[in-house]
Amino acid sequence: MRKPVGVPVLIVGGGPVGLLMAVGLRHFGVDCMVAEKHASTLDFPKGRRVTARTVEIFRQWGLEAAVSDVSLPQADSLFVFEGETLLGADFRRRGLPVDEVSRSSPTRELICSQELLEPVLRERAQDDGADVRFSTEVAGFTQDDDGVTAEIVADGEPVAVRATYMVAADGVRGRAREALGVSRSGPGAIGYRVSILVEADIEIRMKERQSAVYWLRQPVPGSLFAAVDNKSRWLFAVPYDPDTEPAESLTEDRCIELVRGGLGDDSVGLQYIGHRVWEPTALVADRYQIGRVFLAGDAAHVTMPVGGLGMNCGVADAHNLAWKLAGVLAGWASPALLESYEPERRPHAVACADASLGPARPPNPVDGLVLGHVCESAVITADHTAAPSTPDPIGQYVPVGRPGHRAPHLWLGGGRSTLDLYGNVFVALTDPAGKRALDAAAGVARATGVPLVVHVLGAAAWHDLYGVERGGVVLVRPDGYVAWRSIGPPPTSHALAAALRVAAGYGPRRTSLERDN
Repeated sequence: MRKPVGVPVLIVGGGPVGLLMAVGLRHFGVDCMVAEKHASTLDFPKGRRVTARTVEIFRQWGLEAAVSDVSLPQADSLFVFEGETLLGADFRRRGLPVDEVSRSSPTRELICSQELLEPVLRERAQDDGADVRFSTEVAGFTQDDDGVTAEIVADGEPVAVRATYMVAADGVRGRAREALGVSRSGPGAIGYRVSILVEADIEIRMKERQSAVYWLRQPVPGSLFAAVDNKSRWLFAVPYDPDTEPAESLTEDRCIELVRGGLGDDSVGLQYIGHRVWEPTALVADRYQIGRVFLAGDAAHVTMPVGGLGMNCGVADAHNLAWKLAGVLAGWASPALLESYEPERRPHAVACADASLGPARPPNPVDGLVLGHVCESAVITADHTAAPSTPDPIGQYVPVGRPGHRAPHLWLGGGRSTLDLYGNVFVALTDPAGKRALDAAAGVARATGVPLVVHVLGAAAWHDLYGVERGGVVLVRPDGYVAWRSIGPPPTSHALAAALRVAAGYGPRRTSLERDN
């Protein structure tokens, strides 16, 4: 065995979540290694929906333009098609409700097939200095109080890796979760589907039909075409029963027959590329952290394909965990900060899994679910105000600057959003009236060693949007979530420092009277 390799973070799995975790860690200057057992990135269309919140995360980590370049044109992403067949006369094309999101986010959601997204993430991770190793399998791992020791195998040769922390993003069939003894809860697998990739030159005929997804009633209800490029490459997914049609019966001819049933025109020339049989599943891991090992992405949760929420939920996992690992490894955050990962992310995964059972079906919006998720943990200082209520918590997003919520988007001018202020360090926001007091408080707060910058917002709209009065202060975490809010001027110059310590995992500092009792 070669000499052991040391690395702060070992990432198991080089899918979109594992690769993005590497991008996020390098964004914060943390060295990491990605071990992916497959020889290359995905070569078959899979997840496609990139929600507005995920695009915001890409924007924060400098990926928005590159991902947009390999996504469907925006115009193709704004519609959902419903019909008897893809080319039949009986159909309707409905526009997606995007106007509200455009006011709530500086981004728009994208349609980007996963096999096109992964190479972008891989290239960026490698360019930023991550050690990305494909054809490399993690054969096993152990952990102790100081770190994780894993055995990776590449070209038949084992190598020991010693990491301070490990992130298991090795997918729904990965072995890390089972090795940790973590069970899952939820409905489980619900039937089977077969996805068939074909080439069909129907771009001209699709000119007035182009959509993000095409729901069909033939050959059986629940069939659909997913646009890969909306020109010549198409992915057809249809319900499938292995008890009545064994997997070996899915020959090329049978797959073509199924696709023709969905097309509705036998004269179209088709070229079969490949197919996959899969089980739509909704399950969430009961634990997200065991010692120094964290579960993320499909290793932690799987959703039904409805709503396209699975990958996006995994992206949010990486976004939540990367800055916390960076803070602990840099020494300015307490290891207790990492204990907030599970309570902040698992409830969201449960909500996504539940929504994928039906409520998130296109063209129903999911803005409330992806933009309005609330983090509740020991590192969020509640201000005891009521959360906004809505009759549609999945579809309707209500922007609010309440602790635990995503800090709302507000245009600052020059194409910049308040969201562009976040992403590297803690940010304290106030207005011109609160600047002098906040500058003094920030000086006290920086003595904690937690990185902090101050921004003064002159736009009057920020008071209503963030729920503060003149001189109020809002503390925003590196992931863009509100950690603490003083609706009016903070009561003392030490209030910000105390909130910053809590947000970094050190807990509230007790007074001498509290310590004596």
